[in-house]
Amino acid sequence: MKKNRHYVGVVIASLFLALCLSPQVRTVLSMPEKQKIIVGEGNSINIKLPQGLQEKIDIKITGSSRSIFTLGKDPTIIINRTGSTYKITALKPGKTEVSLNILEYMPIKSIQIEALPTKRVVVGGHSIGVMLQSRGIMVVGFAPVLNSKGGKSYPGREEGVEIGDRIFKIDGQAVNSENDLARIIDSKKDQELKVSLNRRGKNIIVPVKPLLCPETNRYRIGLYVRDGVVGLGTLTFWDPSTRQFAALGHVIVDADTKQDIDVLKGRVVSASIQTVKPGKPGRPGEKIGVFDEQGGISGKIMKNTNFGIYGRSDNIITNAKEEYTMEVAYAHQVHPGKAQMLTVVNGSDIEKWDIRIEKVYPHRENGKGMVIRVTDPRLLSLSGGIVQGMSGSPIIQGNKIVGAVTHVFLNDPTSGYGTFMDNMLSEMPADL
Repeated sequence: MKKNRHYVGVVIASLFLALCLSPQVRTVLSMPEKQKIIVGEGNSINIKLPQGLQEKIDIKITGSSRSIFTLGKDPTIIINRTGSTYKITALKPGKTEVSLNILEYMPIKSIQIEALPTKRVVVGGHSIGVMLQSRGIMVVGFAPVLNSKGGKSYPGREEGVEIGDRIFKIDGQAVNSENDLARIIDSKKDQELKVSLNRRGKNIIVPVKPLLCPETNRYRIGLYVRDGVVGLGTLTFWDPSTRQFAALGHVIVDADTKQDIDVLKGRVVSASIQTVKPGKPGRPGEKIGVFDEQGGISGKIMKNTNFGIYGRSDNIITNAKEEYTMEVAYAHQVHPGKAQMLTVVNGSDIEKWDIRIEKVYPHRENGKGMVIRVTDPRLLSLSGGIVQGMSGSPIIQGNKIVGAVTHVFLNDPTSGYGTFMDNMLSEMPADL
């Protein structure tokens, strides 16, 4: 009996090795461990083996989780086999796992399948003015305070305050603006202050004693601070079912400290582009415009994330270039080839410009999933390619919105990065 078991083990091991060495199974084993499928669509896996081996393998559903959008016990996916081909079809949103098994019970590959719902949005391209106030105030530099002997002192720096620190309280009082800081210092005069600040995610308290500045006759702690940012960007899309918008495609950071802005409050409004400063290798270009608070876009900013800013509009947003909502394409549907970018270079007129998606990295989640290149001769002559203010410009391929422009290559303004719609949708607030 023990001898027979030994032979059975050898046979199973040999069979397993033969399977794993076959080109078809090697292809399956090299497949990503996570895949996405749009509801109603399917993926096919072809495992063509000799008849004896073909009967020994199978692909089965091994686990499932329901989506919050659906009810009932219907499966997320179904698997249909025709000869050597297995077709996986998504029936409803949700996640499940499939397993490639040998002899029915020995798994050799497990793949997590996420079935995604079809989604339609109003495509952006509109120029917007962004006004963002941070939660707390950012330390962006040190200002000397003349002491009684004519020398220079830096009270904050000398007590350990650093550039990039975010001050959110002084003596227990909230600080959200430069005026808040000045008011509290004026009221305390030369009393030692307990400055509560956040440094790289950690809260600390630093004691600082203000000094009287003979030039202004006011007490100061020797810091340059900033309580927000203002700039131009591009709207990516608007969801008519929730009135939520997404823009920019990347996080807003403070220009001096390079720290992400923690949003207290903010607004977006329409903007009109007056001129474009073309980009050159080593010198990024930029859109130059003015805010138009009477324009067609107005809304509150609620989130500042790695994939853009998010909020809710005060009004209905439309796009004259795209009369109807457009279907979203996910990362696995994007491919190298021709595409278009929607953005404004004059006034408030959205225009379509030809670009090419050069490379696609569908599993990247850092906002750099696509390498894009501007091919439109007119846009190249006007702007040199991608310039500041184009961040968030929607990318269209196959009449679907696939993502947004995020970065320009410093040494080649004709090219840059784009982020996928998967990434942007993942940050859409659920509780606005």
